[in-house]
Amino acid sequence: MNAAPPGRPAIGPKVPINFPTGLLEDMEAGASVARLSQAAWIRRAAARALPETFEGLASSDMFRFLSTAEGGADPAHDVDDATIHRLLSVADHGTLCIEPFTAETLSTETVGWRRRLSSIIRGFVADGARVVLYQVAHGTITFRQPRESAPAQHGGHTLYLDDAAAHCWHQALRKRLFPG
Repeated sequence: MNAAPPGRPAIGPKVPINFPTGLLEDMEAGASVARLSQAAWIRRAAARALPETFEGLASSDMFRFLSTAEGGADPAHDVDDATIHRLLSVADHGTLCIEPFTAETLSTETVGWRRRLSSIIRGFVADGARVVLYQVAHGTITFRQPRESAPAQHGGHTLYLDDAAAHCWHQALRKRLFPG
């Protein structure tokens, strides 16, 4: 009878990869901030870099993402009904492809709360044409305090078709959420 080796079960085959020193330091810092092992952080980053599809997901997931967006400071550049209809129609057919996204996040934390502001560029391929949504997301989590029943979380996201309008809204929120 063979005993199983000690430790956790293998996730998959080992893949040796060499990273430049600066990138490795950045990855270690990212893993530390995310409170993940370096290997788990690298697996998560690699998975996020791969294209996703809505295969197996209901178009209601895309609808929820689009419909819960808040109105921005410049409604002329918000995602219009035609774009929403196009994305939902393609999601219904299971052919919507989500490209890897890029994000920049500011975060601060105190004893009582954590606040984040993100600028996310999301690309989709719908019927062979690329659609880019510029998302500005913000959120605050208030940690549970003595005599409170639960922590609180609130935030939202705004979607734009125009990068300059999204950047303008991001800067306005940055001043409001991160004064000083």
